[in-house]
Amino acid sequence: SSGINAEWPLRPGGKRKLKSMDVISLESKEQDLTLENEYKGMGVVYVGHIPKSFQEKEMRSFFEQFGDILKLRLSRSKKTAQSKGYAFILFEDADVAKIAADTMNNYILCGRVLKCQFIPMNKVHKDTFKGSGREFRSIDWQAKSKRAHNRIKTIEEHQKSVKRLLKSDKKRRLRIAALGIDYEFPGYALTASKSSRITFDSPEAED
Repeated sequence: SSGINAEWPLRPGGKRKLKSMDVISLESKEQDLTLENEYKGMGVVYVGHIPKSFQEKEMRSFFEQFGDILKLRLSRSKKTAQSKGYAFILFEDADVAKIAADTMNNYILCGRVLKCQFIPMNKVHKDTFKGSGREFRSIDWQAKSKRAHNRIKTIEEHQKSVKRLLKSDKKRRLRIAALGIDYEFPGYALTASKSSRITFDSPEAED
């Protein structure tokens, strides 16, 4: 737990029952985990339910009507770079951030109801805006997978692939036999025996 739970039941006499593992130190080491000292007087707004078409450029242009924006991070998938639908905006002034959050909360944008909330700086983790200045690019995963599939395999990779296919072929034959079906098919075993050796073109042959 990150702190003392205010909902814990009280002991007789008004003393709260605590577990040692749930009590955190309030020394500077814990305070360094937030942006309170670095961005004092500024304010952060959490924005949720963001439409997929609403990217960083559109968000900055839209929310700058309230005041100066120092940082903006739209959370994205590390794999696809697609928006996860929520973002954090750092305003230069905390009062401006509060006004922006109150005004835009439950605002309907592109058919989505935005959820905005002001976050005090002592609650904002220091890594919240990590990578906010980095431009995300769309990755063609289909083309990347195609290149990986079609590349020339090493002898070790080929042997591993053949072993996997033979194992799968054997399981298929056992399942057919277990059903009482008398059926014979060439399968991969016959193909593998004919092409058990793999050859590579020499550089001289390509010239």
